[in-house]
Amino acid sequence: MIIFNLVQNFMANVPKDLLVLVEIGVMIIIAAFFAFLVRLFKQPLIPAYIFTGILIGPLFFGLISDAHLITSLSEIGVAFLIFTAGLEIKFKKLKEVGKAASIGGTLQIAILFFIAFLVSLWLGFTGKAPLYVGLVVAFSSTMVVIKLLSDRREINSLHGRLIIGILLIQDIAAIIALTLLTSDFTMNSMLVSLAKAGIFVIIAFFLTKVINPVFKSAAKSPELLLLVSIAILFLFAIGAYFAKLSLIIGAFFAGVTLANSDYKIEIQGKITPIRDFFAVIFFVALGMQLQLISKEFALLLFVLLGLVIIFKPLIIMFLIRIFGYKKRTSFLTGNSLAQTSEFSLIIATLGFGLGHISQGLFSVLVLLTILTMSFTTYLIGYEKNLFKWFSWPLNIFKGIKSKKENLEYLEKDKKRVIIFGCHRMGSLFLKEFENKKKEPLVIDYNPEIIKSLIKKKIPCMYGDFMNEEVLEKAEFKKAEIIISTIPDVEDNLLLIKKAKKLNPKAMVFVTARRISEALKLYDKEADYVILPQIISGQKGFELIQEMEKDRSELKKLKLQHIKFLNSIHNILY
Repeated sequence: MIIFNLVQNFMANVPKDLLVLVEIGVMIIIAAFFAFLVRLFKQPLIPAYIFTGILIGPLFFGLISDAHLITSLSEIGVAFLIFTAGLEIKFKKLKEVGKAASIGGTLQIAILFFIAFLVSLWLGFTGKAPLYVGLVVAFSSTMVVIKLLSDRREINSLHGRLIIGILLIQDIAAIIALTLLTSDFTMNSMLVSLAKAGIFVIIAFFLTKVINPVFKSAAKSPELLLLVSIAILFLFAIGAYFAKLSLIIGAFFAGVTLANSDYKIEIQGKITPIRDFFAVIFFVALGMQLQLISKEFALLLFVLLGLVIIFKPLIIMFLIRIFGYKKRTSFLTGNSLAQTSEFSLIIATLGFGLGHISQGLFSVLVLLTILTMSFTTYLIGYEKNLFKWFSWPLNIFKGIKSKKENLEYLEKDKKRVIIFGCHRMGSLFLKEFENKKKEPLVIDYNPEIIKSLIKKKIPCMYGDFMNEEVLEKAEFKKAEIIISTIPDVEDNLLLIKKAKKLNPKAMVFVTARRISEALKLYDKEADYVILPQIISGQKGFELIQEMEKDRSELKKLKLQHIKFLNSIHNILY
């Protein structure tokens, strides 16, 4: 409180020609402080930015006097935010999205939209307000969910692929919704808006065919590559403005254009820091517009929280289960999507700016997004425990066969060796055990790896040790050696505990990234902890010493290594 008062007094004496610079500086400093604070507690950063806006805005300390400039800068933040969302939309990816993601995702959007729409009508909201409530509730956060899945290395898991497919469908639906919201809601106007958006699709598709030579030349200079990318973003945004569409539509299709170029990864790497800077300003500006929620809106907030955190995941779980996926995959997919989206914030901001929704409803929708994004960290972090407690509603679909997850190849003879995780290190173990005439059972979370092993008739199963069904089929109790190549310390602690309980005689080998983690695993009775960096360092030093003594062996050793690497690659792919 005292610090904010001191800042307020300081800013009152800043010359007018420096005031804008100082205000932006103060905004970034305070946002950085709260972002650092929430990151210590492993929370998403967006709520920290919005909280910064609430504090420095008129609701509390009123540190920012030129709110119009901040809002203008925040619009650039929205453009970059949606531009990077567009960078994820590859035309090839659209072909890969399965029925569960495409049809299931579309049904989920429709069901949630109509439930939220009817609830808001029931609570007395009229006009265009129920439309915005329905749209905000229907979408989930691509930015937050992908980040959390990536941190947990679950992007390539079966439920990870389903989640990405559903988010892809949601992003496309959100852009269609934004296109329609910029019209005057007459049939003629909506068709014209959709036609204009269709023209942008055609332009984006055409440019993907001719733009690679431009980027090939620009890529020689990192500065030029960045400049050309931003130029395309603003070209599409200005085009959208003249077409009387939202700038967001133009930014999205600019991203789609570059997503389908050969230089997408390089562009993304260079654009991301700029996006993050302007996105901070957008979220802070969003917080500055919030006001206290009155009693008439409090009930709506609690009802919407229930819809997003309880009903949305349940609906997605049921839909995924109906499409033939197992109970666990269905649960993990639905659980990860129990939040509203950054698109929801943009939709709410657009509705408030157009006068379609009131200040009170705008505050409710933004607060809903803040809370649900924050809850997501816990929902995904504790998903395995939550599955044990809350998967019972899916029991009503016991009769449905899990056709989509028959990812296993099991032989009658019992396997004495079980390997969890077959990528990289696991593939080395698999190769060596095969050489020793011991055929292990591989359990992996990547469906593509399991499919490849099935083709080669190598005993394998899709899943992990948290799945009791997997352990039962693998006959975990009879294994002599259990190996985990997954370097997650918490997962390995649970594996050791389960292994020692079910099969005390089995030797348990686990993997760790750090010495401190290895010591913790030894404390919990791991038989041996593999530290890849230390082992590779020791082996590498031995090889270097050998090569110093006899350089003629280097070429021979190199050829043997290439041959060995190819044999490993052939097992997996």
